[in-house]
Amino acid sequence: MQLTLRKLAPALMVVTLALAGCKTAPTKSSGADATPQAGQQQAPASSPATASTVEFYVAQTQSAPGLVEVSLPDGKLYMQQQPVLTRADLTEAAALVDRQGKNFVGLRFSEAGARKLTEVSTKNVGNMLALVIDRELIAAPRIGEPLNRGVLAFSVSSAQAASEIAAKIRGDAPPPAGAPTAPAPASKP
Repeated sequence: MQLTLRKLAPALMVVTLALAGCKTAPTKSSGADATPQAGQQQAPASSPATASTVEFYVAQTQSAPGLVEVSLPDGKLYMQQQPVLTRADLTEAAALVDRQGKNFVGLRFSEAGARKLTEVSTKNVGNMLALVIDRELIAAPRIGEPLNRGVLAFSVSSAQAASEIAAKIRGDAPPPAGAPTAPAPASKP
């Protein structure tokens, strides 16, 4: 599997994770390609009729056996080869704006997905949870504490970026060029 960094804005920066005590991996947008993951097949490119592949991987900044190296503009990330959560574990994805005007993508997990998220985050405090959509690394927030509420939110650079990412996660057709960038309403897949 080939990973690339998401190009949504001149500098898509995942700044914070909107969960108590969590931090975000230092990533910046660029066209940098990652090394292919061993043992993984490439998913077909998505089209409006085909939903995006949405996967979450445990990642860290130190190399270890069994992890795949992903090159970033400001360093390297080492990810597990198998996803720990997928789109099937989600019930909602929405573009959100907080009171200070910061843009976020909010995710709600199913009951089973919430249990997985709690288990994965409890075992991996200090590591990162990398969100990959169609082989593009979107965010890699650091897990600061067990995530036991069944929700996850991460900041993005703009309302347009939040809307586009949430739409991809939900499997919506991409908005037409020039479409308004107001936050999308939450919906169930």
